Amino acid sequence: MKMEKLNYILDRRSIRRYTSQKIGNKEMKAILTAAMYAPSAVNMQPWHFVVIDDPFLMEKIMEIHPHARMLQTTSHAVVVCGDEQLQHDDGYWVVDCGAATQNILLAAQTLGLGSCWVGLHPREERKRSFSRLLHLPSHVKPFALVALGYPEEQKPRPERFHAEKVRSNGWEKPFFQE
Repeated sequence: MKMEKLNYILDRRSIRRYTSQKIGNKEMKAILTAAMYAPSAVNMQPWHFVVIDDPFLMEKIMEIHPHARMLQTTSHAVVVCGDEQLQHDDGYWVVDCGAATQNILLAAQTLGLGSCWVGLHPREERKRSFSRLLHLPSHVKPFALVALGYPEEQKPRPERFHAEKVRSNGWEKPFFQE
């Protein structure tokens, strides 16, 4: 039974087609709560989240980002941002925001929603464009865009485990022996 809970992680896929059904505030709060429970260096939690559900703003984002076309049908998007003034040390906001973004994806999967991580960092032009569009303060940097909605597509689980990528106590010895 416990191993079955891993299916939420193993079955998660990037969804790019969504139904017209809107996500409720209760579900959005649950997703953002999960994001805020991500680990962060020295528990500084240097993240901020911009929730987007305005069709005009979604259109502007699609003009800025070449891989954000799924926003045509998505219910919401979340821009995960890192606060340089709150991070533990220089550059840690990136790692912390990565963990928060992963929690958003997993929370969506757990709630039966689809999601897609659309990268912003480290593309400086994309980050500048999002900062301008969302009027972010200079110390708050956009990290990722996550599309969220009710999935219109289902994707099968591919095989991604590769035993040869796992080493034991150093590089020389495989962890999994044939």
